[in-house]
Amino acid sequence: MFFLRPNNRRNLVSQNVGVSLFHEKDHEMASYTLNASFTNADLNLFYQTGTNLIIAKPTQQSSGVPNVAWLVIRPMQSNTIVWDENYGIYASTSSITNGATLTKMSTSGMPAVMGRMYNLSPAGTIDIQPMSGDLSSFTLTNLYNAPGTFMTVGLYQNANVNGSAILGNALSAAPVIYSYQAVITPFTTIYMWMQSQVRSNTVITNVTSTMTQVTFGGGVNTASMQYNPSDGTFITAQGNNTMLLSSMEQPQAMVHHLLPQL
Repeated sequence: MFFLRPNNRRNLVSQNVGVSLFHEKDHEMASYTLNASFTNADLNLFYQTGTNLIIAKPTQQSSGVPNVAWLVIRPMQSNTIVWDENYGIYASTSSITNGATLTKMSTSGMPAVMGRMYNLSPAGTIDIQPMSGDLSSFTLTNLYNAPGTFMTVGLYQNANVNGSAILGNALSAAPVIYSYQAVITPFTTIYMWMQSQVRSNTVITNVTSTMTQVTFGGGVNTASMQYNPSDGTFITAQGNNTMLLSSMEQPQAMVHHLLPQL
């Protein structure tokens, strides 16, 4: 969820951009794991077409889907993506247009403190403030005076992909004009889909394949998904009988599919 409002705290825009599964315990040292599997036939086709696995998270001010490619992965048969619910806040002058690279020009450091207020100062630094904001959100006031322009503000988050650390990729982006506040609420939902010609840490507004929404939190810390070539989506992976019986005793991630929005 992303709110944009003047510094006098009157709401200007408030749009719910996804299913918010915020639980206080989910954002205190929570760690999530996504497993994604493919067949050899899948991989050969993806290699020939330059198609990669895209992972994104919904925290942007839009119609309910992410607008940043957080992770772009050249897949193998079995892939494991792990991340903690720790975030940083960044500010940039990057444009919010499809394919634009989000260059972090100032950051809060990692992790930023949820529920606290931050300022993008006139000096260009992101500084924590003594006052509190929305308890389930990160709040930043843009005090960097650049007349006639806006700053691009969002969250960034670390991940581990197949054993390699991916540090500081942006996962959201929204314009914030001078003296306005950005109120960003993180979600425990991820979106995954296959697409070519997309780079990580970039704005993506043209999605060309069906997105699979996987919801973590509320006791769900792991989800295992398998690519389904018949319709280009991901479905819950099927294991052996012992694994299936064990999984029935655990909460399962909610899975939904969203058609491309060009």
